[in-house]
Order: sequence, then structure tokens, then C-alpha cells
Amino acid sequence: MTSKLKVENQQKSNLLCFYKFLVQMEMTIQLVTQMLMWFIASFLYSGFGYSWSKLGKDIYLSYVFAAVGEFIAYIAYPFALKYLGRKKSMIMYFVVAGVTFLVALIPADFGNNKITLEQFSCLIGNMFIASAFGSLYLYTSELAPDFQRGKMLSLCNISARMGAFLSPQANLLFEWNKQATLVLFAVLSTIATFVPLRLPETRGQEAPTSAAEIQERKDNFRNKKREKEPTSTTLQTDSVTNGN
Repeated sequence: MTSKLKVENQQKSNLLCFYKFLVQMEMTIQLVTQMLMWFIASFLYSGFGYSWSKLGKDIYLSYVFAAVGEFIAYIAYPFALKYLGRKKSMIMYFVVAGVTFLVALIPADFGNNKITLEQFSCLIGNMFIASAFGSLYLYTSELAPDFQRGKMLSLCNISARMGAFLSPQANLLFEWNKQATLVLFAVLSTIATFVPLRLPETRGQEAPTSAAEIQERKDNFRNKKREKEPTSTTLQTDSVTNGN
């Protein structure tokens, strides 16, 4: 009975702790924002894994391209995170991926009839999507407060698994209409481009210790932004001074 009571108390404590976590509006917004990024990145990353046979004229060459692209991505993305920061890197990954998916719509090859522009553009796009997917693990860990990091990563991974669950449909979409599928991928990448704008930069900063601290950081950022913005009175004074 004592052991059962301890388990029940622990469960109630965990639920209460999670409730306190969700009532912090800024933390909830950041969580939902990250889950959306995880879903899109996972869908695009896994979708290409199932669909390389539909891209290009040589299925074996397509998968060699995919392997080489991911190898380059996993070597390069830590440097982008270090020198550009987490937020700018995520935006760059999705911007480049979206552009390359649109470039892939152009019917052209490189003269040997084996490597097409579609294949090469999708390779570049897949490299940046793989970089984004790998970077999300670090970015989410740094955004999450210490005592809720496990829960946030678990929820984000659930969202990623949902994207991976739907990704085999990308193979069917490529069979149905390749151009429409590439446009869909470009649209998803564009949506993911704007998602990180709502998140703070974490490079060189200490991880928050609580959801309340995240809310406090957001409020301080807003206050500093308002202080930097010129007020109407200041603008009127400057205009009068310049007029004199």
C-alpha cells in the first residue's frame, strides 16, 4: 500500500508540474513552434528517403547522391551553428531548401543524360533539410528549461514521428505528380522558414532553469525593444530641431 501510494503521489506531482509548465504562455508557444519545425523537417527528411527512386534517371546514382549529401550535411552543420547561431542557421536551412525545390522544377540536365538539374537541386535541398533536422536536437535542448527538457524533447519527437509516419506518402505523391510534390515541399520549407522567427537565439547563453525564467526573458526583450524604439515625442522634438 505504501509503495502504491508513493506511485500515485509521484504521478500527481508530475501532472501538477506539467500543468505549471503549460500555463506559462511563452513556454507553450515555443513548444508548439518547435513541434511544427520538427514535424516539417522530419516529413521532408524521411520523404526524400522514400522517394529518391523517383528523382533522376538512375536510381542507384540517386541514392549515392543522397548518402554523399547527408555525409556533407552532418559535417558542415555544426560549423553553421557555431558561427551563424541557431536561429539564423535554421532560417538559412529552410530558405535554401525551399529555393532548391523550386529550381528542381526546371527541366534540364548536365549533358550526360544521367545527372539532371532536378536530381542535383533535390540533393542540395536534402542536405539542408538534413542539417535542419540534426540542428533541432541541439536547439530544442538549449531552449528547454532544465527540469522540463525531457518532456519537451519527447513531445517534439512525437511530432517528428508523426511527420515520419506520413512521409511514405511522399513517394506516392511523386508518382502522382512530381512537380506538385516539389511545390508542396517548397511551401512546407517556406512555412518552416518563418517559424524560427518566433524563437530566441541561444548561442552563448545559459539554458533557462524554469518556464517562468523563459517568460521573464521574453518580457525583458520586449522592454528593451520598446526602449530602443523612438517615441512620438522624440520624433516631434527632432523634427522641430531640424526645422530650426
